Amino acid sequence: MDANQDQGAKELFQGQAQLHKLLFNHLSSMSLKCAIELGIADIIHCHGRAITLSELVSALDIQPTKTTGLFRLMRLLVHSGCFNKTKVNGQEEAYGLTAASTLLIKDKPYCFSPN
Repeated sequence: MDANQDQGAKELFQGQAQLHKLLFNHLSSMSLKCAIELGIADIIHCHGRAITLSELVSALDIQPTKTTGLFRLMRLLVHSGCFNKTKVNGQEEAYGLTAASTLLIKDKPYCFSPN
């Protein structure tokens, strides 16, 4: 490959990376919107400790068939730093609050989510 082709391929790759970044930013903001509407931060806060996926499904009172979707939502929110993931009872994964997600708790004076 000559230098011009190599430069073109590099620019094409950078453009592709930029588009993927924009797409995933959209997913992150939509995931945050879902978390706010579902009140996930409030549920974890009221639970008093990190919450497992099954406990979160029960607290949200959603159909068990939606568990996979909720798992994917939480995985994206953990990846974006909105929530964290820990192990409870030695092996089961649980979701906890981060500094960012504490700003979504509705009874706090500094809450970012609408009342």
